[in-house]
Amino acid sequence: MSTGRDTVSRSWLGRILQLSPQQQDYEALPNDTTTTSSSTPTTATSGNPRPTTMPGSFPESDTTTLLTPGPPSRINKFTLWINLLIIQPLIFAVRIIFRIISKIYNLLFTYTSPTIDPIAKVNKFVRDLEDDMTPGEPPETLPPFFQGSYTQALYMATQRGKFLFVYLTNGNNESSSQVFRSIIINPKFVRLFSDEVIIWGGDLTNPEAYQLANSLNVTRFPFLGLLCLTRSTTMSPSGPVKTPVKISLVARVQGGIRTGCNIDELIQSKFINKLDKYSGELQQIRMELQEKFLNQVLIKQQELNYQMSLEKDRLKKLEKEHEKLTKLYLAYHAPKYHELGVAREDCAKIAIKLVDGARNVVYFPRDMNVDDIFMYVELLTRGYLQDREITSTLSQQEAATKFKDFTMHYKFKLSSPLPPRTSLNDMRDCKIQDVNIIYPSGLLIVEEM
Repeated sequence: MSTGRDTVSRSWLGRILQLSPQQQDYEALPNDTTTTSSSTPTTATSGNPRPTTMPGSFPESDTTTLLTPGPPSRINKFTLWINLLIIQPLIFAVRIIFRIISKIYNLLFTYTSPTIDPIAKVNKFVRDLEDDMTPGEPPETLPPFFQGSYTQALYMATQRGKFLFVYLTNGNNESSSQVFRSIIINPKFVRLFSDEVIIWGGDLTNPEAYQLANSLNVTRFPFLGLLCLTRSTTMSPSGPVKTPVKISLVARVQGGIRTGCNIDELIQSKFINKLDKYSGELQQIRMELQEKFLNQVLIKQQELNYQMSLEKDRLKKLEKEHEKLTKLYLAYHAPKYHELGVAREDCAKIAIKLVDGARNVVYFPRDMNVDDIFMYVELLTRGYLQDREITSTLSQQEAATKFKDFTMHYKFKLSSPLPPRTSLNDMRDCKIQDVNIIYPSGLLIVEEM
């Protein structure tokens, strides 16, 4: 009986879920041996004993039967194909579209911070200081602030051996005006500045001033410091040795000024005494820097002169080689121009007036180039046409190889005296018959360049 019920259940469930007997899902089903009623006794009718619940007996625990795993249903297959063919491509396309939109947005609306001009920042700082002055005070009341960036001011201090005052302010600090009026525009302080003592200033909105405040460990504003090159002397087995020079902060005033403080004594003790203390050593450092600079200039000049000498020797060598090749070139081509003094048909009759006033009448075949006229003048002035014993031993193949990259240089120009005066130097590649000032006849004047 139970076997028949199992078969019916599986066939009914298989029709609903379209399961195959080869592969089914795991599913828990109640065992047929489980009692359907705990109060009604049952007996087997076909020879198979049925469990009977007796009073006082323990109920049997329900057991489950696991079915074998089966393939996905048609709905699952349909969902899988929808995911692969529609959803995934759609997600991929949306990602691509959003990336493209993001790129376009970044290109159109990217914010670029304006370039900060250090000199403009310094000029603005000085103008702000002038605004803090009492109306009617002359501009000379302010110290001569360095018109440049801090990097440039530091270069002057390290490479030219100058004292460098730095004045850093914070616009939100109430003590700034006190220090400004008590020290910065104090005549005793202003008189300190000369060619060897400079001052640079800036507020915290200037990136250079902000970085400088961090490097100097400034904790309170306003800040007024004195920088200069310093070095110390150490003992060694061979005697006292001076350490390399470095830029150092030798004096500082930061924050507010105490009530009742004598400003003149403060300027004297903080700055004037420091200037006197380090001026002697700094003067020696300055002389060493100048000597080093002059030596570098001398070395560079010597190197430049050496390179110029090498270049001059190289050009002389090239010129000598070119002149040697020119003589071979002229000797090889001279026989071609020996008979041009004889009149012939289809020739251009050209009178050539040389630099020394001599006049020669030459008959050039009309299919020759204008460059042949230049070659004739060069051969004539060098004497190759007068001395026919000058010959070349080069074969045609040897000449083609030797003169492959050779270019003839002429140090004269040929021009027609008839107005408008026309120079032939730019027509050397033209045929003689194509130049109407020399064909069928013409007059040319040789002029040195």
